[in-house]
Amino acid sequence: MNYPYEETGNRIFMLRKERGLTRERLAEMADISVQFLADIEKGRKNMTVTTLRKLSAALMVTTDYVVNGSDSPDHEACEDVIFLYNSLSPDNQERALKILTAFAEAVKK
Repeated sequence: MNYPYEETGNRIFMLRKERGLTRERLAEMADISVQFLADIEKGRKNMTVTTLRKLSAALMVTTDYVVNGSDSPDHEACEDVIFLYNSLSPDNQERALKILTAFAEAVKK
């Protein structure tokens, strides 16, 4: 059975649009090229787990949601955080993402 990369790519595309992010900005946040992100969104290319984690963090959703479309119980609670994040300047968004990523890693331990 082939994995439906188009579905995952479409979820990333829709989340990016919902978050008000350009392809360029999301690619920058995930440290990937704009072309690679376009290929992922269109289901033409697969991504590594590292890229999946970076995109998920940038989009503020779980990796499970990106891959399977499964909502976590606290998905709706993220809406306030997303609103606040989108109101920040790009530099402050980058800082906030680093802080949230560090926090999430610390909580996992």
